[in-house]
Amino acid sequence: MNGVRPSDWLWKEGGGYYTQSEEELIKQPLLPDLRRLRDRRLIEVFKKYGNLAAGSAVLEVGCGRSPWLPYLARHERCVAAGIDIEPVAAQLARANLSGSGAKGDILCRDAFELKQNEDLIGRFDLVYSLGVIEHFDDAARRLAVLAHYLRPKGRILTMVPNLRGVNWALQRLADRKLLEMHVIYNAKQLRWVHEAAGFQTIAGGYVGFFDGFLTSAVGVPSGARLRIHQWLCWASNMGCTAWTRLVNGVATPELSWVAPLVFYVGRQTSP
Repeated sequence: MNGVRPSDWLWKEGGGYYTQSEEELIKQPLLPDLRRLRDRRLIEVFKKYGNLAAGSAVLEVGCGRSPWLPYLARHERCVAAGIDIEPVAAQLARANLSGSGAKGDILCRDAFELKQNEDLIGRFDLVYSLGVIEHFDDAARRLAVLAHYLRPKGRILTMVPNLRGVNWALQRLADRKLLEMHVIYNAKQLRWVHEAAGFQTIAGGYVGFFDGFLTSAVGVPSGARLRIHQWLCWASNMGCTAWTRLVNGVATPELSWVAPLVFYVGRQTSP
């Protein structure tokens, strides 16, 4: 798990990851889409394993333009907070909260530097991240820092892209450099890195049936390779959507070689 290619440029202003402006998010906020099977499955994970109730304090690590903070604030009635090291990402998160009519605190800090965040120690019932930890080859150390922000019975929820099987092939086609910006986890490895950080496992596995747009071609120049990737993503996603509608979401197993996300839920092993 060493030698992850740096990805910090991607999240900066003009890096290509964030495509909406603050004004656009205020007018049309980004929220979970209940028409998408993946988002419905994500909501199930939050409900089943988040141990949330009205008034629960939640912290999202890497919260840039997050659709989940406004969802948790409005629909689960949580006290929402987010943290992101990039100023543009923090501003987009604030704009998305504002546009959705939700309240929450957004902090522009390094979540993995405990000295910067002593005011967060012991404050949260749930600390979660989606697509963050896989960009670091010292994940156990960083996860151990996040443990300090939990209350004694608090939980951590981590989700990373499942870049194995079909998703690996699509991302390899799009751009090998982007693929090398990730530690590629399966469920067992994600569990191991959390347990190495001192967490006791509650649950883990795969989320979603398939998402043809999981992989990225940000920064890839135009050409035949890019066009083939775009067509394959579109065609596979259309096929998945058609199948999901045909079977009414029933025969849509969460398989290790095709599911878009890997997840882990744990608690601290000591108060």
